Amino acid sequence: MAVHSTGAGGLREGSDRERPGTTAAAEATAEGETKGVFDRVLVAVEGDTHEEVAEVAVSVAARHGASVDALSIVRMNASVDHWDVVVERRERSAEAALDAAGDAAAEAGQSVAKRLRYGDPAEEITLYAEGNGVDLVVLGEPNRTGLRRFLSPKSVTDRVRKSASVPVLTVPAADGASETTDPRAAPEPDSTA
Repeated sequence: MAVHSTGAGGLREGSDRERPGTTAAAEATAEGETKGVFDRVLVAVEGDTHEEVAEVAVSVAARHGASVDALSIVRMNASVDHWDVVVERRERSAEAALDAAGDAAAEAGQSVAKRLRYGDPAEEITLYAEGNGVDLVVLGEPNRTGLRRFLSPKSVTDRVRKSASVPVLTVPAADGASETTDPRAAPEPDSTA
């Protein structure tokens, strides 16, 4: 599985450039203990996020002795944010994604803090990372084709990559993975492209 990391101080596949002020392996503390490069990992999930995203985030966190925050955003936009049925459906999807991330963490023996927010996903992910001392953001790389790519040329992942002040690790969709888990679900265009 290929994993890509970008963002401020981040690594790109095949790159050996390090984050300023850290070593790739670990830092030694005054007490002689080792401290991982990352102390807090944020995994951003939504209803159609493939399970490997949470698994990668948990694995990286465990390797570095870091805590894990799982964040899901209920997308709000002017066209539907007053329709209770739409917001409730999005909330259920977001909560299911958080539960799946929690299950992945539990299987690995890692605890996870689950958070639910409302608004624009890219903005909320970036704000959460900056406001909560996050060292690494882990996101799924969308498998956007056809009409969805035309309607929304910039994905949430692309926007977070460009705006985050911490490294962003992207996990590509597995072969055969689709954009949505429910084939009846209509794609929602990213209104902030």
